[in-house]
Amino acid sequence: MWRRMFGVFRSFVLILLAATYLSAQTPVAIRRAHVISREAPTSTAKTIATLHQGDVFVIVDDQPYWYGITLRDGRTAYVPKSACTVLPEGEPTEGRGETTPADSSPDATPSTGGTDLPNCTPSSVPANWSICPATGSGGIYAAAYVQKNRLKIPCHYTGMTVQQMLSLPKLSANVRALPAGNQNLKDLQARESQPVVLEGYLALVKDGGQEGTNCKSPTRKDVHMEIVDTDAADPKSNRGQHVITEVTPWFEEAVTTWTKGTIGLYAAYVDGYSGNQLRPPTKIRVYGWLFYDEAHVSDGSIGQWRGTAWEIHPITRIEVFENGVWKVIQ
Repeated sequence: MWRRMFGVFRSFVLILLAATYLSAQTPVAIRRAHVISREAPTSTAKTIATLHQGDVFVIVDDQPYWYGITLRDGRTAYVPKSACTVLPEGEPTEGRGETTPADSSPDATPSTGGTDLPNCTPSSVPANWSICPATGSGGIYAAAYVQKNRLKIPCHYTGMTVQQMLSLPKLSANVRALPAGNQNLKDLQARESQPVVLEGYLALVKDGGQEGTNCKSPTRKDVHMEIVDTDAADPKSNRGQHVITEVTPWFEEAVTTWTKGTIGLYAAYVDGYSGNQLRPPTKIRVYGWLFYDEAHVSDGSIGQWRGTAWEIHPITRIEVFENGVWKVIQ
């Protein structure tokens, strides 16, 4: 009897230890297509998103028959263990972990899940690095400039709202200089590997300044776009809640209609917030790469003329809602 009780106790301890180990930021891969993730570890819980085969997430909770994982938008979701493969520590997660809502289709409105562009093949825009290298003018922000100067155009995007962008974690200004194994750096790299589509309203369009990412060129500038979550308020009144998105010169050269003049036809303001509002902000979808602009962490801009250091930079696709339909600016 005592031997049996000891055996039961030993099994319980081993299970507990295993659960503790697997909860310590262990990566897990989705092993089959269209796996439903849920709000709680039960098959009757609310569906959050559908996961793709090969997606990699981090385990944050271990329950009987279920793993709790962190989705790329920061939410915790539960997936059946039978649909997962636990990976060795250090398995890369870049470019993986996108989700699709259970009721989506290729043309569905993006929400907190994702969307696949119809008839899409991943591609890239051309770049002539002899004009300006990917590291821009170098310096302490060279690694960030490389992220800003990405050229790839993916076909699957994770949907985000303005409020979700504003709720992304605030990281330190030196996050890119942290040791390779630092969790904050790993989180940054995982998020920045994520293509996203942001749906909101276009508050402002203007040409960017002479920035290090573009080698301080007076002519090759970003097209700066600010997105808000409502068209019911004058964007001049809520600047501390704006999300910044940027068209880089490489993309503007590839898509010649992506100029301040063309995109500005849909913006509430052009060039700045002086004067009267030109029109209500147009509903817009901005596709591109999630990026953390650490230069703005402590410069006083957050809460004043932007809501977060997180941006969409570079933009890879733009759609506006016009006459009741979504129109691609191309």
